[in-house]
Amino acid sequence: ASILNILQLSVAIISDNDTRATAISSSKTNLDSAYKLLQPSLGDNSSSPLTTDEILLNTFAISFAMQLNQIILFDNKTTSTSTVPLVVSGDLKCTLVSGYDNNDAKALLIAMDGHIWAAERNGMQCTRVLNAYNAASDKAAAATALAGWVTATADGSKVKLPAPFYDAVCPSFESLTDYLTDLAANIEKISLSGDNTKAITNAKTSTETLMKTIGCF
Repeated sequence: ASILNILQLSVAIISDNDTRATAISSSKTNLDSAYKLLQPSLGDNSSSPLTTDEILLNTFAISFAMQLNQIILFDNKTTSTSTVPLVVSGDLKCTLVSGYDNNDAKALLIAMDGHIWAAERNGMQCTRVLNAYNAASDKAAAATALAGWVTATADGSKVKLPAPFYDAVCPSFESLTDYLTDLAANIEKISLSGDNTKAITNAKTSTETLMKTIGCF
């Protein structure tokens, strides 16, 4: 949400959801273009290595694009009580959060507003995992593997989703993994401190936490 404010893409500035979604996508494209021009020159072996200021600009571009990518992937107003479908009446289902359609929830759950609530993140991920289950050739084995993952992560530890879910779901987030890799490479080159660079470190931490939570880190 803070980054949307910085980029002038917030709900207060662009109230229409579809218009805002288009603007967010366009901004991400521009940021991607900028950092892909700079990133190849990051290395010490480059014929024209980046200056400190260029590295800082590149780092901001990556972190902002990464956050916009998260919004595109997860900020879609849908809800679920869990990141994966759970057994309901003998079948795997995603369960909507209680009260998702009341006035208080409607005031908070706004698509593409930069607030990725846990229920929204869960809703998008649960749908992806459920689609993978429905496409599995051996649903019984898939359900057993998923139940084992739920049990294994009940203590809060997060491990990779089991087969066939990891291979079916997690490639969708390859872009986030690439952003994290490139962001880490830039951070190694410069010293970050103070409020001016807090957005960068926050972006890295939030993305890593999200990827661990959904089993795709």
